Amino acid sequence: MKLSKSELIRDIALQRYEKLFDLAIKNIKSNPSLSRRYIEILIKISQRTRVRIPRNLKYFICKSCHSLLYPGITSRIRLSPRRSSHIIVTCLICGRIKRYPISKKK
Repeated sequence: MKLSKSELIRDIALQRYEKLFDLAIKNIKSNPSLSRRYIEILIKISQRTRVRIPRNLKYFICKSCHSLLYPGITSRIRLSPRRSSHIIVTCLICGRIKRYPISKKK
């Protein structure tokens, strides 16, 4: 089975996302600036290829400073039961706050 050009680009981009994200996680404690650079490269690849970053990776990337949101090192995670329950992730580098709703099971 032969892949079309766009499918091939998408497949290669997704593989590189995973590799760069793994490298960013491995270097977050020893070299945070290198980890941040890996995330910036991941975002550049996303923009150039027009392939979306998967949601499971996007949760761990700060939108404003492009750093890896690693709990305890570069981010703080809190649960808020007010209004509708949600998770609050705060970037410790730039201070940006992300909120994710917690859905109740039916």
